Amino acid sequence: MRFKIRLFAMLREAQGAEHVALDLEEGATIGAVRRAIAEGFPALAVHLPSARFSASCRFVGDDHVPAEGEELALIPPVSGG
Repeated sequence: MRFKIRLFAMLREAQGAEHVALDLEEGATIGAVRRAIAEGFPALAVHLPSARFSASCRFVGDDHVPAEGEELALIPPVSGG
């Protein structure tokens, strides 16, 4: 399955793109997506420990199995007042 992961804020700037795309086997978890990003996109790897994934606009854990066509996003920590 092909996954397109939207990037936000410093992740977008680090990668120099609005999204990254991955091809993973059906049934792949967010954890597998995280590992594939770490291996394939070094500019993002350093940010992964503090970034969270969302699927269909909801935060999800590494055990989530995204459905085909589900919108995925990688979101960095946000601070401010």
